[in-house]
Amino acid sequence: MNENFENMLEELEREFPDSYNKELYLVIHNEVCDDYYVDDEFQEELFSNLFINYKTSAIEISRDFKNNLFDINTDILIEQEDLAILAKAMSIVAKHLSKIDFKAHL
Repeated sequence: MNENFENMLEELEREFPDSYNKELYLVIHNEVCDDYYVDDEFQEELFSNLFINYKTSAIEISRDFKNNLFDINTDILIEQEDLAILAKAMSIVAKHLSKIDFKAHL
């Protein structure tokens, strides 16, 4: 993992010590949809999408390579009690994604 993704994962672990990598976890893909985990080699500039999973809910953040824009999507309704946790996790993820120079790889 690269610095921004490592920092993101560390912050998620700090903020959610009881649920990170249990009920709350990320699935990260590169531009050819390879999955990446904490110990894998990963070029963050090639980030394509990730899923923030919590219990039975998931939020996808995907990148449009052509325009360097992001799409946030969920295919299911989110339970009210899970909304605050997912929103906080999404805020942490977005903060670290915003530090990556994606334009260098357009």
